[in-house]
Amino acid sequence: MIAIATGLALVTPQLSMAQSTIAKTSTELPIVESVGLEPDLNVPWSELVSVKDPFEGSFLAVFDRNDLQDRRSRKVISLWSRNSIRVLLSANQQFCSGGYSGYFPYKWGNWGGGCIERTTANTIRQLYVKVGDRVVQLTGENGNFTVNRELATALKNAPDRNANIRLILEGGETVDSEIGQGTVKVWREIY
Repeated sequence: MIAIATGLALVTPQLSMAQSTIAKTSTELPIVESVGLEPDLNVPWSELVSVKDPFEGSFLAVFDRNDLQDRRSRKVISLWSRNSIRVLLSANQQFCSGGYSGYFPYKWGNWGGGCIERTTANTIRQLYVKVGDRVVQLTGENGNFTVNRELATALKNAPDRNANIRLILEGGETVDSEIGQGTVKVWREIY
């Protein structure tokens, strides 16, 4: 480690990098004003952001979204910060009804119908994060997970590619998803 003494201050490469990130935060980063996750969230995805939440304070984070290609139109939305990970699994379901009275080829009128769309959120009990060959298991509550030292180190050193996650829902259902390569790159700046 190279240390440079300047007056009474000791400047290390790690401190210099941290100061650079703090300076970048105050002038260049997009600001997100809440840690709340929702299906139609409008935030910069896979970019370093400065979160300024009225309850949790200010910190650096990255938002990720993965649309699962299944019959339920599910989305995995996550917020990754130094101390915690928040994950939301939402599902869109559409219920349609309708019909006509009369006989073909004559339709005597539409007796109603239409579609109702419903979005539901699932309770996530466990989160598995696979980085390279390493799998880290986290247990949380309502989709909130604490980042431990083992996971922070794995995320900081993650290879430049998508990472896999597995969600274990309240009823035991397993949902596999991915974290995008852009988000993985931002992990290096957070952890």
